[in-house]
Amino acid sequence: MNWLHYLMEANLYLGIFYLCYCLFFNRETHYTLNRAYLLFSCIAAFTLPVLQLGVLKPVSHAVTPVNYGITAAVIPLQQATATEAIPVTSAPVFTWNDGLMYVYLAGATAFLLVLLFKLYRLARLTRTGDAGINGYRLVRLDEPNTAFSFFKYLFIGTSPKAADTIIRHELVHIRQKHSVDILFIEMLKVVNWFNPVIYLVQRSMRAVHEYIANEQTDSTGNGSLDYSVFLI
Repeated sequence: MNWLHYLMEANLYLGIFYLCYCLFFNRETHYTLNRAYLLFSCIAAFTLPVLQLGVLKPVSHAVTPVNYGITAAVIPLQQATATEAIPVTSAPVFTWNDGLMYVYLAGATAFLLVLLFKLYRLARLTRTGDAGINGYRLVRLDEPNTAFSFFKYLFIGTSPKAADTIIRHELVHIRQKHSVDILFIEMLKVVNWFNPVIYLVQRSMRAVHEYIANEQTDSTGNGSLDYSVFLI
């Protein structure tokens, strides 16, 4: 299996899995199950082509030789003489397959560099992190109304509205390890940058993360009405 066939088959599986998600899971409120399905579908889509299931393999029609009781005569091959022409090797030809490979590698390299640059910027921000509570580190940002989390780091602006509620919300992301999902899909985008389905999967995963965080923040807060008003 060459690289082009592998990518085509993996993207076919990814599209089928995401279509099933839109049909059967998108409107469900079992957000943890939705998260597990999206992760499993991404892993399965890129694993099934490697397994090369028997259903997907082309059927080879083997021909069974029939023995009619006749012994075939062995004809010796003639020895090559010095007067025979020496085959001339042709120069390598640039094919469409080579062109697609170079375009794919250029796109994958560009997306990889963008991902590394984002991680570098986050790494620089984490140097100013202060010791927090419950195993996370608090990083103060210059932007007033900014708040997000990445692994054990909680980034928050200087004067956000309802800071306590925002911190409780972001702590859910940290405890649920949502950053692992985000980084995993970002790596898939590097490999699968040309397929719009991976961007839809990323958008659905972010929505599921927010639903989980809102649900658990609501259940641990002082009042569900206050948190609902905050979301509005």
